[in-house]
Amino acid sequence: HPPPTHNPSCAQRTMAAMGATNPWLMAGVGGCILGASTSIYLAMVGRVTGMSGTIRQAFLQLTGQIGLDGLHLVYAGGLLLGGSLARVTMPFVYEAGGYSWGLMFGGGLLVGLGTTIGHGCTSGHGLCGLSRFSKRSLVAVCTFFGTALVTATSVYPVMKNEWIPSKTQPNGIAGVDIFYYTTGLGAVLAAYGATKIDVLKSISTLVCSVTFALGLCISGMTKPTKIHYFLALYPEIWDPSLAFVMGGGVAVGVALWPAIQRWNKPLAASHFDLPTKTEFEWGLVSGGVIFGLGWALSGLCPGPAIVALAGEYGSSQLVWMGGFILGSQAAVVLSSMNKGAK
Repeated sequence: HPPPTHNPSCAQRTMAAMGATNPWLMAGVGGCILGASTSIYLAMVGRVTGMSGTIRQAFLQLTGQIGLDGLHLVYAGGLLLGGSLARVTMPFVYEAGGYSWGLMFGGGLLVGLGTTIGHGCTSGHGLCGLSRFSKRSLVAVCTFFGTALVTATSVYPVMKNEWIPSKTQPNGIAGVDIFYYTTGLGAVLAAYGATKIDVLKSISTLVCSVTFALGLCISGMTKPTKIHYFLALYPEIWDPSLAFVMGGGVAVGVALWPAIQRWNKPLAASHFDLPTKTEFEWGLVSGGVIFGLGWALSGLCPGPAIVALAGEYGSSQLVWMGGFILGSQAAVVLSSMNKGAK
């Protein structure tokens, strides 16, 4: 059953109108919220906010492939709960329709494979990597963003009908509302993860993850159509407003990250735990290309996908998540085999 619905409040109507008439403003506000969330997470916990890594690590932990780390579980739970909060308070941030199984699963598979090989996505490499002036992240961002632009622009004439959300998909995927399952899973993950870390870390992580989820919703990132119409460079559909998401997020990060990184330690942890690699590796390029392909085709990257599970047509994102986990797992297995061969 869907969550209870009420007549939209004045604030909800105002936000919906702003999203329709001033999408650049909502994108900028959402981007600034994302930048603030990543900066607070760095200040409190001392870690980069990476959506692909968080989801992949949570899955590996829950399946017993690696040891438990409560931070990833709490963060993943907070993303789900943030998506549920958005569904209740501002449901207009989600698509009013679903997508085909093939499009969602294939896109998720490519994104899972690419982000694992390339060590990050739009949050870890984009928001956080650019904020700390990482050359590796700059290479990754240029690669996946350039690939996505070329791919979306090239395939738009063929894919434009597939990219329109439908309320009546022939395979039935669009008709399943998983709101309550998403909310319950988010609560369980957050509660279980909190038992593995101290209270201040738990609260900090949960607040940052919920805030990050709301930033994604407000910015428009949870709508694949917004992504498609930003990446496909056709005058009749092009929507440049999403540039303000990355711009706003990186601007806040650039203003705050250098000062925070000069601290002796974060407020809720004993030390900073940040990426240390500086050398170039071809996985940044190959992974970026694969990620860019999947992002362009499906209109989703890991953070928006897990948050949008709470939407009315979240079952489309559930299929995408299945592909993402399979792609991530395949990349982990291939990496292990490659190391074993050496």
